[in-house]
Amino acid sequence: MFRISPPTPGARSRVPVAALALLGAAPAWAQAPAPVGVTAQARTVKLTLAQAIRTALDQNPRVQQSLLAIAESGDDRRSAAAALMPSVAAQAIGVRNKYNLNAQMGMTVPGFPPVVGPYNWHQAGLEAQVSLFDLSLWKKWRASQHAEASTRAQGRVVREEIAAIVVGQYLRALRAAASVQAGESRVELAEALAKLAENQQKQGVGTKLDTLRAQVQLQAERQRLIQAQTQRSTALAGLGRALDLEPGTVIELRDSLDAPALPQTPFQETFQAGLAQRPELAALDAREKAAVNLREAAQGLRLPTLVATGFYGSTALQSLPSTTTYQVSLGLKVPLFTGGLVSAQVSRAQSEQSRVQEARREVRAQVGFEIQVAQAELEAASHEVEVANLAVSLSTEALSQARHRFEAGVSNNIEVINAQDELAKANDNQISALYRLNQSRADLARATGQLESLFAR
Repeated sequence: MFRISPPTPGARSRVPVAALALLGAAPAWAQAPAPVGVTAQARTVKLTLAQAIRTALDQNPRVQQSLLAIAESGDDRRSAAAALMPSVAAQAIGVRNKYNLNAQMGMTVPGFPPVVGPYNWHQAGLEAQVSLFDLSLWKKWRASQHAEASTRAQGRVVREEIAAIVVGQYLRALRAAASVQAGESRVELAEALAKLAENQQKQGVGTKLDTLRAQVQLQAERQRLIQAQTQRSTALAGLGRALDLEPGTVIELRDSLDAPALPQTPFQETFQAGLAQRPELAALDAREKAAVNLREAAQGLRLPTLVATGFYGSTALQSLPSTTTYQVSLGLKVPLFTGGLVSAQVSRAQSEQSRVQEARREVRAQVGFEIQVAQAELEAASHEVEVANLAVSLSTEALSQARHRFEAGVSNNIEVINAQDELAKANDNQISALYRLNQSRADLARATGQLESLFAR
């Protein structure tokens, strides 16, 4: 579950998002209307944040594309390894020959007929070839291994990006849902106070002006509730789009917007963890190793290559019995001139290596910046939550006191209306602070490359 205890001992007695102590359940009319086009048969999905992330990672097209890229890089690695393995082929040859011996020899051979044949000749057997020494092929295979590792790391990058989108959209939906809950509570409170103003007027304690002020405040709270319900509907629609759900699917959030437990880790330790776990850096490391191997493979083209070939089978001439034959050869190839091919490939690999090194510097700086910003925002949001909780508590108490004074006929309901406005502001500030706290925590997890592992558990 996403509901976690508050971060500090002083905030353990969490103040509710709305002043529920003053009120009961929300009236039936204040319930959020069903989205346009949604019928009673519409599919309903209940999701925690972890379930939402897993759903997105299972269904998102970008994730599926990254899996295809990983499979293709595995095929490239196997292709490179195949060049180092022996190749064996079955061979069968049937030939019918007729020669002009004089033409073949370029002269007349005494004692031999001028025409030989026709006669039949056939051969069948196995032919094998294996590279005994080819440094270029070996280095290309190693480069393909690192290229596959880089593709896998890029797949993790995509998963982190998708998880970040889902977490952000889910938190926005939680914030909107909390605003609706607070709005429903404030509407019920405004209804109770409007009823109180009417009773005070009937008893001669209050005035018509008090009743009008209470009615105006009630309509203002209803308007805020309608706006909050609209924001919740649009936020849930955005979450459904991020999860690639069928349009019209009704989403019910199973988590609530609470204060999470916060990590207390120094910047340097967090920064080193980010460098070790960010998939972008892992992908760059693998790309650099692949570039080094490709450079060494190009340099290996200058070295001799050693290849062994062999044939084993049977050979027969016309109707004569077949004879077992075999052939074994060992070939050495020494390149003398490659036309600039080696230097071009070496230069290309060195350029790729330099490009990766510059990209790594940029990513390292970006990781440090993101961690610094996330930690600063996390600390500030934590303090904001404490202040907002206290503000809600004080606003609730102030409203209660103003209500008692109005009920006792000591004052008019101007104090009540002002207290209602202050409570509404305190509720909104509390919801915004909780949202920023959770989003900052997600940003810090994203900066250290732990978003999926932390939120999808």
